[in-house]
Amino acid sequence: MNFSSTFLLSKSIANCNKSRLLFLQSAKRFSTHSAIAKHKNGSAKPVNVDILGTWDSRTELPLELESSINYGKPIPQILTSSVGTHSIQGRRPYNEDRFVVKELRPNLLYFSVFDGHGGSECADYCYRHMEDHLTFWLDRLSVSDIEHAIDAAFLEVNNSFARWWAYHGKATSNVPGTTATISLLHKNMDLYIGHVGDSRAMLCRGGVARRLTTDHCPSLLAEKTRIEQSQGKIIVDDVGRGMVNGRLAMTRSIGDLELKPFGVTAVPDVRKVKIKHGRDAFLVLTTDGINCVMSDQEICDVVQRTEDPADAAHCLTDAALHYSSEDNATAIVVPLGSWGNNTTSASIFYSFGRSMTVSSRFS
Repeated sequence: MNFSSTFLLSKSIANCNKSRLLFLQSAKRFSTHSAIAKHKNGSAKPVNVDILGTWDSRTELPLELESSINYGKPIPQILTSSVGTHSIQGRRPYNEDRFVVKELRPNLLYFSVFDGHGGSECADYCYRHMEDHLTFWLDRLSVSDIEHAIDAAFLEVNNSFARWWAYHGKATSNVPGTTATISLLHKNMDLYIGHVGDSRAMLCRGGVARRLTTDHCPSLLAEKTRIEQSQGKIIVDDVGRGMVNGRLAMTRSIGDLELKPFGVTAVPDVRKVKIKHGRDAFLVLTTDGINCVMSDQEICDVVQRTEDPADAAHCLTDAALHYSSEDNATAIVVPLGSWGNNTTSASIFYSFGRSMTVSSRFS
């Protein structure tokens, strides 16, 4: 086969793929039909059923044509308006949790949770400025360097908070700090996760919870070793938690400036995950007000039994309260291509009651 024949064959295949995807987009628009489902308040709610089986279209996710053409398969477009969020004060005197859902630029979504401690100043600072530092580095690095941009943004926001605190902070020995877990979704396919502390990111794939972060705590050998090599001490408190210098239950954070010489670093763990919309139902970001009383699979099960992401975020924080959480609780639920495909019950109240009776916490 000569060069001309190869070129014509490649062009023909490309045109065929484009035509196929245009057909899928048309089919997605015109081959859905409405079903009526009973909502939990008794009202009728329209549900669109995609007869192609590409994804459950109850969340009205449109087809993202550019990514679909690039990857040769239908890719849904994730919208910030479809993301569910909720944060509650819980049994604390005030809420130190902060969260952000935003489109940083076309084809790049930004989700983040910050769980402050020792005051809300550091969480507030990250809430206001983390996206500025991310944008700064994203403008200077290529798309392939998003992981480096996240790493640099964490370090820079920690340093800029230190400068801000020097001028505006209170005259106290303990400086506020915060966890930080952020996600960047690029072209609805590439998910980048960066985090410090014990706020979590989790993916529901095929109905099974898949944790994307590791809690930075003194019980991890590598974390404990770094603290001890920096002349820090791990002191176990009355409830068995390891505390850095008897003060902090995590080994990485933004802020906590007086503990930085003792190995408490702002360097994040960063990873990249390829979204599989045919199997991935949703991404969840949570603070430890939820994590400390619910397992990853329990979080996954609660979300799967809800009607939409906004309802799911509310149910997660409510479930944490029912499970006796005493902390602030925050949840971000991002629907993906398989949202609703693994739903096993239409009633969250029935399922949640069952979960409480079989949980080891109440046996």
